[in-house]
Amino acid sequence: MSRIQFKVFALVACSSAAGLLLALLATPSGSIDAPRLVIALVVGGAIAHLVSRRIARMAVEPLEAVAEIARRIALGDADARLLLNLHDERDAVASAVNRMADQLQRELAAIRRNVQQLEAVMGEMIEGVLVLDSSERIVLVNTAFRELFSVWGEVADRPVVELIRLPAVDDLLVRARESAAPVFDDIEIRGHVSRTLWGRAARFPSSGPRVGTLAVFHDVTEIRRVDRVRRDFIANASHELRTPLTSIQGYVENLASGPMTPAEVGAHLAVIQRNAGRMRDLIDDLMDLSRIESGGGAPDPSRVDVVKIAQTLVADAGPRLAHAKLEARVRCTAAPTAWADRKALEQVLENLLTNAIRYSDEGGSITIAIEARGEMIEIAVEDTGIGIPEDALDRIFERFYRVDASRSRAIGSTGLGLSIVRHLVQAMGGTIRVESQLGRGSRFTFTLPRAPESNPR
Repeated sequence: MSRIQFKVFALVACSSAAGLLLALLATPSGSIDAPRLVIALVVGGAIAHLVSRRIARMAVEPLEAVAEIARRIALGDADARLLLNLHDERDAVASAVNRMADQLQRELAAIRRNVQQLEAVMGEMIEGVLVLDSSERIVLVNTAFRELFSVWGEVADRPVVELIRLPAVDDLLVRARESAAPVFDDIEIRGHVSRTLWGRAARFPSSGPRVGTLAVFHDVTEIRRVDRVRRDFIANASHELRTPLTSIQGYVENLASGPMTPAEVGAHLAVIQRNAGRMRDLIDDLMDLSRIESGGGAPDPSRVDVVKIAQTLVADAGPRLAHAKLEARVRCTAAPTAWADRKALEQVLENLLTNAIRYSDEGGSITIAIEARGEMIEIAVEDTGIGIPEDALDRIFERFYRVDASRSRAIGSTGLGLSIVRHLVQAMGGTIRVESQLGRGSRFTFTLPRAPESNPR
C-alpha cells in the first residue's frame, strides 16, 4: 500500500469507526454490546479500506500519468502529452507538464537542425577539423580530416595519440593547450602520398578553465611546391643573368682601362657580343616559358605535315651539323598528318634537334623518326651523344636543370629548352618521355594527335 493510500485509509477508518461506535453506544440501556462492537469494527474497516482505495486511486492516477509522460519524454518521445479534464488543480499540473513538453520538443527540433547544419558544413569543408575535450579525447572529426590523416572507423572518445602518431601534430596540440593565442605550423606527412599540411590549433575558451581544443588542417602541398618553384626560378634566373653580365662588365672595363691593339679590341668585343647573345636568348626563353605557363597564346591546331617540317629543320641546321661533323636524317614509313600548332611543333623539333647537336661528339648521328600509332603520331629525336645519367632522367624537364652545367654554359644552353618543349607538347594534347644511356646517346619521344578525316569545327 502506498503512503497516500495508507493516509486515506487511516482517515476513513477512523471516521467510520467513530460513527459506528456512536451508533452502537446509543442503545436504550446505554450498555456496550461486545459482539455488536466487533461487527461494527469489521464492517467499518472494510468500508474504510474500499473507500480509501477508491479515493487514493483518484489521487494517484494523475501522478502516475505524469510519471509515465515524463518517462516517455526521457526516452525520446517528444509527442507524449497529458490529457486530463478533472476541473481542479490537477489540470494545471497537466497543462504545465504539456507546456514543458512543447518547449522541450521545440528545443530538440532546433538542436537537430543545428546538428544537421553543422554536419553539412563540416562535410563540405576541404579543411580537416579536429575537436578534443579537456582530457584530450576526440569529440568530433570531419571527412576531410579522415582523408588527410587516413583515419577510419569509430574515433569518438579515443585519445588522439592512438590515431595520429605524428610528433608535429602532438607538439601543435600541446602548444595550443598552453597558449591563450592560436598556434600554427607546417606538418609534413611522409608515406605513399607525401603531403604538407598547415595546422592551426586553439584552446577554447581562450580564457578561464579550458573546455577543449580545436584544430584545423589545410592541405598546402601544391602551394608550398609552387612557392619552392618560384624561389628556385628567381634564384636560377638571377644566376644565369649574372654570369654573362659579369663577363660583359669585365671586358668593358678592360676596354676602358687603356689603349689596345685592334686584335685585342676585336677579341673583347666578340666576347661581349657572345655574352649579350646569351642574355638575349635567356630572356627570350623566359618570356616564352612565362607565356606558355600563363596560358597565353593557346595552340592554334591545323593539319601539319610533320615529315616536311622535320626535313626543313634538318636542312636549315646543315651548317651547324657540318661544323660539328654530325649526320642527321629523317625516317618515316608513311606520311601521317598531325593536328597541331605549326609554330609550336617547329619550336619543339628545333629545340630537340639543337640539344642533339650540342651534346653529340664528332662523327655521331641524329635521327628523327616519325610513325603513326593509332589516333596519335609518335615523333622521336635520337642521337648518339654523351647520354644522360639515370638519376637525372626524372629532372631533365625542370627549368634550369642541367646534367653538366659547365658544358651547357660553354655551348650556350639556357637550361629552359626542354621545359618549354614539355609545356608545348602537353598544350597540343601530347606526351613526352626520354630514354638514355651514358655514352650511348638519348632518345626523346613525343606524341601528337593525328589529323581527323575532316577539319573539326
